[in-house]
Amino acid sequence: MENRGPTRASDAGLVNERPRSSTLNAKSPSGLRSILRRARGWSCDVRAVALDDQSGKLHVPLVERADRRSPSSRTAAGELIVRRVEEFLFEGAASRSRFFDLDGLAYEPATGRLTIASDGRSQFALTVEALDVSLRIRPQTHPR
Repeated sequence: MENRGPTRASDAGLVNERPRSSTLNAKSPSGLRSILRRARGWSCDVRAVALDDQSGKLHVPLVERADRRSPSSRTAAGELIVRRVEEFLFEGAASRSRFFDLDGLAYEPATGRLTIASDGRSQFALTVEALDVSLRIRPQTHPR
């Protein structure tokens, strides 16, 4: 019998690999629109927003919109990562509520202002050195 080399665990029906996440990157306003289309229907978890002042990255966790039958149960959907942040400001309802629906991303190149919005109102205002935003999409696991 031939030795075909090491067999992978997935060949034997076992899965020992970590699921890979996919990422969308934006360095232009059209890239922001792509991120917004992909994240449609997701909400920002305001209490878990973190600014890493060492690296200048803002991490905004995104969750799937709550089910009416169980609004407390929300599934992590992804994370919006903004790099090269110089200033960060809470605005509007983000300072008063835990979640808001993500429905707007806008960038003004002249001022370096990036706005994360909901219902047409700014929730987070950032000043960035250059536009560099990523949407890291978490792999969804469905029980069988």
